[in-house]
Amino acid sequence: MDGLSLKITERNKKALALAKTLVTTPTLINIDPRQGAPYAIPLDVETNQESASAEVSESLIISTNSKVNVADNIAPGATSWRLGGYLRGIPRLEPTNFFQPFVLLHKKILWNWFKRGAVLIYKDGDSQIHTRVVIKDLQTAQQKDSANACPFTITLKEINVMETSTADLPDGATGDPNRIAKSLPAVGSVLGAQAVLGITAATTVQSA
Repeated sequence: MDGLSLKITERNKKALALAKTLVTTPTLINIDPRQGAPYAIPLDVETNQESASAEVSESLIISTNSKVNVADNIAPGATSWRLGGYLRGIPRLEPTNFFQPFVLLHKKILWNWFKRGAVLIYKDGDSQIHTRVVIKDLQTAQQKDSANACPFTITLKEINVMETSTADLPDGATGDPNRIAKSLPAVGSVLGAQAVLGITAATTVQSA
């Protein structure tokens, strides 16, 4: 058992507070070296709006006395998250608020992921892991009175991937939209924890 786990079992207040932070801090994670160095960015989120929509197709049914449109297929769409909050530095590595290079670094990395169309892992505030997410839009700002935080607004969109291509199915049948390929690389949670703890050294990571 590692030191943190031991202190948690002993109900150490600081260890319990740290564990809660690791669990509840929303985090964006890149584990693919082709998209840039593997890295995790903790997000100080103040607003979080989750949304999704579905495509509903209808057929016109005509009887002797009436005409009615009947829904014959419903295809749920991908989930999106609209987040607003702050990018902050890493207190353990930045002892003063006069200059916090990790705020600038996190901002630069977010923009780099956006421009590359990077496929990321998103751990939300409920510790749910979403393994295929892209940045749909991104806004950052500057605060004149403080250098220790960068306001941001970001929209994340989940990417659904079919396990079976249409070409591989017999008789032109279509794939089952519920068969979505999802996998959770075990290293994702580790990188998220490292980011919150202030361990940000980039290392090459193999997905599980």
